[in-house]
Amino acid sequence: MAKIVLAEAEICLSPEDSKSNRYIPFTVPEGTERLFITYSYSPKNLEDKEKSYELIRENILRDAPEDTDRYPDYEEFMPLKNLVTLSLDSPAEFRGAAHRHDEKQYHEIGENFASPGFLKGKTAAGEWRLSLNIHAVVTDICTCRIKIEGEA
Repeated sequence: MAKIVLAEAEICLSPEDSKSNRYIPFTVPEGTERLFITYSYSPKNLEDKEKSYELIRENILRDAPEDTDRYPDYEEFMPLKNLVTLSLDSPAEFRGAAHRHDEKQYHEIGENFASPGFLKGKTAAGEWRLSLNIHAVVTDICTCRIKIEGEA
């Protein structure tokens, strides 16, 4: 059985993209039995401590000003991390999500097997959509790389 590339993308995100979604549509041809998703994003951590402290202070002041004195030591929040997760929709239904913190992931979806978080079932031909769920981007740029392959 041969794999064919159904979609491939490199997407650069910035902090302004936080709390949003990006969509990658792709077409699954008739006769496809399994999908393979290879996904990574980088960097994972914000290495600049001063910028991290500034972001932590801003968020505490914005979201919980009454807790400002409760968090005198920001180290418990370190390192700040980017978080971009995946979800998948077939032409007919939601097929699951990989809401994991891992910055490198590999998933398989087919009739008899699906990676944790995804639903196994027939791989329907038609328009599918992979969603990048952008929870937080704390670095200036976060690069996501996605490759979706099908196997007949």
